Amino acid sequence: MMPGNPENDAVDMEELKEIMDGDMELIQDCFADFVQSYPKDFDDIRNAAVKKDGPKLDALAHKLKGTLRYLAAEKAANAAYSLELSGKSNDMKGIEEKLETLAHECGKLLEFMRNFKG
Repeated sequence: MMPGNPENDAVDMEELKEIMDGDMELIQDCFADFVQSYPKDFDDIRNAAVKKDGPKLDALAHKLKGTLRYLAAEKAANAAYSLELSGKSNDMKGIEEKLETLAHECGKLLEFMRNFKG
């Protein structure tokens, strides 16, 4: 039984172990990479949204979504996907809310990663 409430888990550890072939070192490396790269990635996404640059928002959110799916962080990936769709359609309605959702989900993810002991 995993400690903590699974509803609050930012990462599906079973899925992640499957994706990473049970390589805990690889998991920790990927977590470290994400913790380091996420702040700039989020700033870039926010800047594209503020500038109403749909194609750029689409590309940046798509890339982040892929990373999040690879990390088995489904809620955060869905938040990135929502921004990707805004960029694709160049529709910035509700964009602040979507950015907040992404920041919130990735915040939980970062906390999980920083506390992860493998």
